[in-house]
Amino acid sequence: MTVEILGPEKTSECVNAERLKRILEVSAPNLNDPKIRLAIVPQVFTKGREIDCVLVFEDTRPVKEMFRTTSGIPVHSFVACVEVKNHSPDDVQIHGTHLEVKYNDGWHNATSQADAQVWALKGFQEFSYSGKARRKKTYVQSVLWLPRVPSGSLPELPNGRSRIVLADLTWARLIEGFEENSTLQRVQTLVPEDRDSHYHSYDTLVKALTDKVAPTRLDMERMNALTQKRFDADRQAYVRNLGSGLLMFRGRAGTGKTFALIQMAIHLARKGERTRIVTYNHGLISDMSRAMEIIRDHHRDISPVPNVETRWTLMETLFSLAFGIEAVSVVNKLYVDLGKREDIFLRALRWSSSFLKEAIPCCANNAAGKQCHCNQRPENAKTWSDISKYRKNFPPPYDYLLVDEGQDWSTDHRDLMYDVFGPDRVIVADGVDQFVDLSRCDWDRGDVAKNRIVPLRTSRRTKAATCDTITDLARALEVPNWDVEPDQAMTGGRLTVLVEPHPYRAIQRAFELLGEDLAAQSNMKPVDALMCLPHKGATAGVNYPKLFERAAEQIKGDYWCGYDRKTRQNREYPRRQSQLRTVLYESCRGMEGWTTLCMGLDQFYDYVTAKPDIDIEGLRDDLKADLGFLFSKAAFEEKLAAERRVYALNWLMIPLTRSMDHLIIHITNEKSLLGRVLQSIDHDKIRWR
Repeated sequence: MTVEILGPEKTSECVNAERLKRILEVSAPNLNDPKIRLAIVPQVFTKGREIDCVLVFEDTRPVKEMFRTTSGIPVHSFVACVEVKNHSPDDVQIHGTHLEVKYNDGWHNATSQADAQVWALKGFQEFSYSGKARRKKTYVQSVLWLPRVPSGSLPELPNGRSRIVLADLTWARLIEGFEENSTLQRVQTLVPEDRDSHYHSYDTLVKALTDKVAPTRLDMERMNALTQKRFDADRQAYVRNLGSGLLMFRGRAGTGKTFALIQMAIHLARKGERTRIVTYNHGLISDMSRAMEIIRDHHRDISPVPNVETRWTLMETLFSLAFGIEAVSVVNKLYVDLGKREDIFLRALRWSSSFLKEAIPCCANNAAGKQCHCNQRPENAKTWSDISKYRKNFPPPYDYLLVDEGQDWSTDHRDLMYDVFGPDRVIVADGVDQFVDLSRCDWDRGDVAKNRIVPLRTSRRTKAATCDTITDLARALEVPNWDVEPDQAMTGGRLTVLVEPHPYRAIQRAFELLGEDLAAQSNMKPVDALMCLPHKGATAGVNYPKLFERAAEQIKGDYWCGYDRKTRQNREYPRRQSQLRTVLYESCRGMEGWTTLCMGLDQFYDYVTAKPDIDIEGLRDDLKADLGFLFSKAAFEEKLAAERRVYALNWLMIPLTRSMDHLIIHITNEKSLLGRVLQSIDHDKIRWR
């Protein structure tokens, strides 16, 4: 094995890879030495980004026989991102410290794109081996290749993180300037396979780059439903009118809002439209990303496959388009908190004139309102207009924006989306009872054109028997206006209540129940199940995630931790069928499991009842405005109690509607608030363990 191309065939990226392979082999015949390996991996998909080509190289010959740079540095191994721009010289220009290429909608910063791919690949390296098997990031070389631009046709090329090479590319020019490992005094990024499991070897990284998700039977059924081309008469009407006005799916938990949203994104992708699904929920992003990888591998006609991202990432993208890369860099340096950054992005995009006149804080301390020692005179401070390349009108980065959990957005965010994309290019999933933010956002503003507001009332996730029992529970809890109807075509379903006061033992018993399901249903795999856990603050200091990991490792179980910081940061998703998906309750919206296990649910319900996230002063002011002189302390306390109860019920019904077949509810105390309600349900409908 010497030089090989590993990746999809019959794509433009593969054509570029074949061209690169020919150039490198001709310019360096020694690449065919059996002790040298070079993998060219085209079209690598990472977190929200597609990398044109990744090179992984290893030379195991003696040092004296290795390739060397012109400065004499031996090249043992490297990992490199190659961004390919097949533009004519007329459509390429140098702008300051970066290179730009021209598309139909204007000039784009190719250097920043190449730099971003490096960080995406670094994140991918960690993602590919999760948990305790996680590998550290390697150094990544970056190359920006312009195969149609002759040498000398551009002025002096800028020096930066990404090296620019032109049509005269050779192996020697490729490795020239690669960063040296100063400790080893050679270019070396990878370790031998048997040397250190904390770092990537050639084999582990190539395996990660070329590995595919093995779908379960449930994955395939979900994919077939998402990618269907035929719609019933009702759906045909609003599908035919996409782009004519706001389309919104409105329903309670479990009625298929997120599913409908993804289905629309895939339908639009088939037509060549660029779509972006935006959600708060990192757990749901992981689930969606996994589904999209499976769809990408099985449906070549769907392109570009929809991407999923957080609202924060969307806001940063829009801010960058309006104010430029340098302004983004300054905001990120000054403001550590992501929420504060998003506030800046929103304020700048909504009220750009006043923002551009503002003085830029001299340092992070100054930006946070703390004392600093910069001694910068106010009259010398730069304004945002000094560093911004402001564009009032910029082309939307996507053709359609699909908003999940739209009820939790602010009206300012909503209005910005309408300004950028237009209401006719926005599709929203609106949860009737799932708003957990301080106020509910109504996307049907009254002055926007509407395609359709689609009411969803039938459970599209949960089997009829389980759904019927959940409806009984909702009535016993007096959930206001609960109207979810079972789909009688989805027969079956079970609900089990597990009573266990000791959390660790409860998790062990939950594993036993899951094992019974896996043994009884051969087509079910651990990744098809979902376990929801309360956070430490909700359980008087009991750390359910740590107990879960301890219990899983005791039985040598495989798992995916949706609550892990690195997992969330890298948008990691389960790649093995053996991984049990585990999230905190706060991240379970939109997710589903064939068997869903809700651990410590009575404790979580008690917590959200006792500590609701309610704007008490705002509630008081609103009630005073409504009641006027009739306002009283008693009236306020009554209103506050009602709001607390609604808030807690909204959170409770979310995990209760995650199950497809078997819902397992763990309670620590039969006499708890939830325990007493469960005991009031017909015992023929619940198995008690």
